[in-house]
Amino acid sequence: MNNILYFNKVTEQNFFIKEVTLEANSVGFYDLPEQKIDYILEFAKNVKKDNIAVIGIGGSSLGTEAIYNFLKSSNNYKKNLIFLDTTDPVTIENRLSKIDIKSTLFMIISKSGTTVESISIMKYIETKNRFTRENLIVITDENSPLEKFAKTRNLEVFHIPNNVGGRYSVLSPVGLVPLAVIGIDIKSLLKGAKSLKEKFFSESDNHILAEKSTFYAMNFEKYSSNCLFSYSEIFRGFNSWYVQLWAESLGKKQIHSTMNVGLTPIGLIGPTDQHSFLQLIMEGKADKTVTVIKIENFGSDISVPDITFEHLEKLDIANNIKFADLINLQADSTIEALNKIGVPLDVITLDSISEKSIGEMIYYYELLTALVARQLDINAYDQPGVELGKIILKNKMEKS
Repeated sequence: MNNILYFNKVTEQNFFIKEVTLEANSVGFYDLPEQKIDYILEFAKNVKKDNIAVIGIGGSSLGTEAIYNFLKSSNNYKKNLIFLDTTDPVTIENRLSKIDIKSTLFMIISKSGTTVESISIMKYIETKNRFTRENLIVITDENSPLEKFAKTRNLEVFHIPNNVGGRYSVLSPVGLVPLAVIGIDIKSLLKGAKSLKEKFFSESDNHILAEKSTFYAMNFEKYSSNCLFSYSEIFRGFNSWYVQLWAESLGKKQIHSTMNVGLTPIGLIGPTDQHSFLQLIMEGKADKTVTVIKIENFGSDISVPDITFEHLEKLDIANNIKFADLINLQADSTIEALNKIGVPLDVITLDSISEKSIGEMIYYYELLTALVARQLDINAYDQPGVELGKIILKNKMEKS
């Protein structure tokens, strides 16, 4: 993974690097790359079901879906992975209709064990096929109400570390269990995260993350939105994960004041959105930073055929160009255009589509979020605004 910054460098960063280093002693996501996973691998190799269905919402599913969507187009996984992550009745029925419930292993994931949306979906499926140890596992906090339910049916339970928040949990059993079961190499996934961690905490190679986070924090009022311009469809899930991570972690009141701060995340797919959203960035209000994500090696050699259509001869300039090169030429053109008008910009290039590269990206953005939060003087790991909505929802349901 290579990251190049095109905006002005800043130097007021060392203090916050030290703060994050201290924070790593108490915040659990920092240690996930070194966790023991033999028990997960042992469980995964014994799963015989053809379909795996994750019942979870927000941090319980978005990270897993991001990694799966990134890898699935380049791999032929023998098991199907689906996500039941919404209370939309049309979507629930549609997704369930596409699988044989009796040949499906369901995984309900809830850190608190009391997520009303997930439990509601579980209840609906129970009416179709009663849950037993053979078709349901639980991933939750130790001693949660969901684990207590699991014990009544002798279900397999995987614990989420207490000090790992939901949106930072994809590299915990939350993501590792379903990903391992369908055949994703979770050792390489963690290896990628570990390599990024070691680079950052070596102190000699943390300058880019530190400079980037410091720029965002120092200029959050001027540049209030960050656009993730990802040049491949396989990043759609990653973009959604990033939006949750950024919004739920960085939109807060400051710890030592009553000031509301935050950065608005915007997820974009390059080839599509450079024909639409790019116009707003180029000539709209100059309040956005941009991160372009590219892939160096797509593992595909398909090219634009060397043929001519009548009246479209001018477009023969694309003939014989590989599509992998074409999409990166599109990315490079966007980068050059943004640079010309002075948009704060950085470019991340992944070597290939692999477990290692997406593991690096996950950990990179978790670290970046932690650094920005420290510099904005906010708690990156709570979500009081979300909790208020949950309380209101429960009150409404009690009255209905």
